[in-house]
Amino acid sequence: MMKNDLARPTIMLSAGMALSGTAGLFSIMSGQPTFNVVFFRCLFGALVLFAWVCLRGGYGDYLRIARRQWPLILISGLCLVINWLALFEAFNRTSIGFATIIYHLQPFWIVLIAGLFLGERLSRDKLGWIAVAFTGLVLTILPKIGAMQTDRNWLIGVGLAVVASLFYAATTLTTRAVKSVKPDVLSTLHCTIGLVAFAPFMGTATLTGGLPMWGWLAGLGLVHTGIVYVLLYSAYPKLPTPVIAAGAFFNPAAALITDLVVFGRSITLTQGAGLVLILLAGLAINLGWPLLSGSMARSRN
Repeated sequence: MMKNDLARPTIMLSAGMALSGTAGLFSIMSGQPTFNVVFFRCLFGALVLFAWVCLRGGYGDYLRIARRQWPLILISGLCLVINWLALFEAFNRTSIGFATIIYHLQPFWIVLIAGLFLGERLSRDKLGWIAVAFTGLVLTILPKIGAMQTDRNWLIGVGLAVVASLFYAATTLTTRAVKSVKPDVLSTLHCTIGLVAFAPFMGTATLTGGLPMWGWLAGLGLVHTGIVYVLLYSAYPKLPTPVIAAGAFFNPAAALITDLVVFGRSITLTQGAGLVLILLAGLAINLGWPLLSGSMARSRN
């Protein structure tokens, strides 16, 4: 593919990743309990994605899904919406930027789960980069050790961000088995599953924020579920892996900028170093960079 052909999908990818990093802002500014936030994200997201599928003439794709695929669709959908629930609650208890940093452990869970349970090879390089990523996690938490001893709410938020990354990894692995279902169709079904799952927990007493509240909630569905998904899934097939891996950096960057500009929160140099290690290790795993084997090979020469 020529460089000019990469420009448009690269811009789409970058925009999608940057927008996704602002989801925490919409969640917090809505002023709603986390169950309500996820419920309305699923509601508005399902409507937008269904409209998109129909606009492209793909309505019949919903009817052509094989019966054997539905259990995996259900499991992947539940994992996705539980991931949203844990992540949005982590935003409330820690900060958007900090929770996003921890959330980027998800590629390493995928590698570990695939290696331990799906028979995929765990190379020394992958294990080495995973160790680098968890060193980064330690660095991000280190300046907050004192707070963790006195603020259990913050500690719970850290745990929820880790749980969110685990459930997103589970979503990724289960959706691999339903590749025949188009991504926009699958995303619509995931939102519908979340809508049904969280309807019993949705509270109406707090829905008194007027138009601004509904604007933030609708934005989560329209922007972060509809527009972001369309941008990303339209860009992915047209881009090489290195560009996709590099584009992932826009997500935490947008989250950290949001924290700084809107809430006046910043991270320490130690936490910044931890973030760099986590993202660098994720990029290395996606691109297959050597670490341990490369150094061993050099030592033999």
